[in-house]
Amino acid sequence: MGIVNLIEHPNWDMQSFRVSHKFLDLACVRNYVGGTEDVIGLRPDGTIQFKVLRNRIDPQLELEALPYFKLAYDPGSAAARKYASGFVRDPKASSVAVGYFEPHRYTPYPTPTAWTRKHCAIYKKMLPYMQEVDRIFSEDEDLTPYYNVQKAAAERTHSEWLIPGTVSTTVTVNQNWRCACHKDDGNLQNGFSAFTCMASNLTGGELIWPRWGVAIQLGFGDVLCGNFHELHCTAPFVPDGDGKLERITCVQYFRHKMQQCGTLEEERDRMKAM
Repeated sequence: MGIVNLIEHPNWDMQSFRVSHKFLDLACVRNYVGGTEDVIGLRPDGTIQFKVLRNRIDPQLELEALPYFKLAYDPGSAAARKYASGFVRDPKASSVAVGYFEPHRYTPYPTPTAWTRKHCAIYKKMLPYMQEVDRIFSEDEDLTPYYNVQKAAAERTHSEWLIPGTVSTTVTVNQNWRCACHKDDGNLQNGFSAFTCMASNLTGGELIWPRWGVAIQLGFGDVLCGNFHELHCTAPFVPDGDGKLERITCVQYFRHKMQQCGTLEEERDRMKAM
């Protein structure tokens, strides 16, 4: 297993303001993580920033799941994530939330996401893949403390707000979207997200954490577990040959406010009483 001892970018507090909502490329990178071996990234205090688990997802399972994840496509929807899109409206870029979400100003009670409600049958076909990613996360000894944080939160949460067979509430499915520097707000503090990437006919698209000057290349079969509360972005896509490029990433995580939610019936009764 490879080990990367991460070094913080000089004057990071100032630099973080400069790069927020900006697009970066590999010029900001000191450590490039590619290849076929597992790699762990350690912060200066010895805590884990990320771990890449190579070739862990069963190829047949991934092949069977891919057509269903392709259906979670809403062209132009990534623009709704204004900061993460760098305020750029890409008509082809898609970012769709699958699973469950806490109350917000448009829906004042927890609920399945709009896509999940509309495509329940497809969502069920996605479950084996999500459960496999959860299993891979749970079985790695280095990641056990981070998985247990999420497991404890899941145990405090009504089961109807959890993706069955996982300790996550939500998966964001991004398609052909190069994101700008942003943090994943609303996720469980001290928890990790699990990131996977299925890409064809392109190179590039590495995940970049500018604070640590690190870029990570990911592909079919890989699982990256890491701290997405840090600013992160995507390197430029480079089309490979004449084929139509396709890049689907899945980010599996726990929405921390779901711990505070009652059942759907309880939440609806609460709204009626207001």
